[in-house]
Amino acid sequence: MCKNAKILLAVSALFTFSTSLSNIFTNVFFWKETNNLIVIAIYNLIIYLVTPTMFLVSGFFAKKKNPVSSLRIGLIVYSIFYALILYIGGKGKIYIYLLGMINGIAAGFYWLPFNVLCFDFTSINNRDTFNGFNGGIGGVASIIGPITAAYIISRFRGFLGYRIVFFISFIIFIILAFISSIFKHDSSSGKLNMKKVLVSDRMEWSVARKANFLWGFRDSTMMFLINILAIQILKSELNLGILALIAALITSGSCVLVQKIIKPERRKIAVLIGTIGAFISTLIIVLRMNRISIFAYSIVDAFCIPFFMIQLYSATFNVIDVMDDEDSRIEYMISRDFMLNGGRAISASLLIILLTFFGGINVIRVYLIFLGVVPILSGYFLTKLQKVL
Repeated sequence: MCKNAKILLAVSALFTFSTSLSNIFTNVFFWKETNNLIVIAIYNLIIYLVTPTMFLVSGFFAKKKNPVSSLRIGLIVYSIFYALILYIGGKGKIYIYLLGMINGIAAGFYWLPFNVLCFDFTSINNRDTFNGFNGGIGGVASIIGPITAAYIISRFRGFLGYRIVFFISFIIFIILAFISSIFKHDSSSGKLNMKKVLVSDRMEWSVARKANFLWGFRDSTMMFLINILAIQILKSELNLGILALIAALITSGSCVLVQKIIKPERRKIAVLIGTIGAFISTLIIVLRMNRISIFAYSIVDAFCIPFFMIQLYSATFNVIDVMDDEDSRIEYMISRDFMLNGGRAISASLLIILLTFFGGINVIRVYLIFLGVVPILSGYFLTKLQKVL
């Protein structure tokens, strides 16, 4: 891997540490403030709606200058997000929704250029290796982050521990903004042309978009639902941190395992392991919600998901590679993230509707089963990418 790829891995590791330090507990913090799952769902929905809009703005900026500049803006806005949580995080619903908008802006400006740089700094020959290392290093960062945050929060009364955690994340994002200046990347010149990508009739790209949309339907909604259920069942931030620690250890090991044993001829088997495992883990938590099931869910999910995720990310990037249209890579990344966040937004909206009109734990159980099935559909489309999987 080139020097830029190694720096990008370091940025990704610090980013993952900072977000794993705070993200789990951001939703828990808002839950404790409001005790209202619908508010948490709307907060996440706002993020999913704002993020793709910012992909367009970020893409325009990246085309005019370069992706590194957009990445740096995203890191700075993330630091502003955590600074504002410190100031307005506990002042009511309207402020929570404002924070959702700022989080969406940060995500749009960070993730688009990050994905573009992942594409630019790797090739079809080493992309699996890069994604494997990224998953493994991210796993280690995810091991340290949640348990550190949980320990800090458990040591202080009230919300002081939360504020210390958010302050640490604020500082890390300031540091990351400075690190981003190390990247060497050619300046871009051109106009954003989304029409070319959106009306593309290439079968491979159409299939990749469907796979990403269906995965988006599951990933983030499942994450915040499980976190809220876990804090209710475990009744302790420290226990939630221990749960996240175990899951991160397993995810890190699983990413390394995938990198070692999953060769091109075994990628379809990896997709099968990941999707069936995701469904089984969901059944575990649905059938009985207690301490044992929440830990069992986390173990099975953490082990199986990397088998699917590494293939999804690599295959999506490889589709762009084989289409031999490098000048439109930013547009393809925007299109991909439109589908991913579109799935997330529709999923969160459906959850809000169900909770508003029906409510109750049984609705959540049924919805969790539905979310457990969706990765199997995503995997079905993914396995159709014969040339790149």
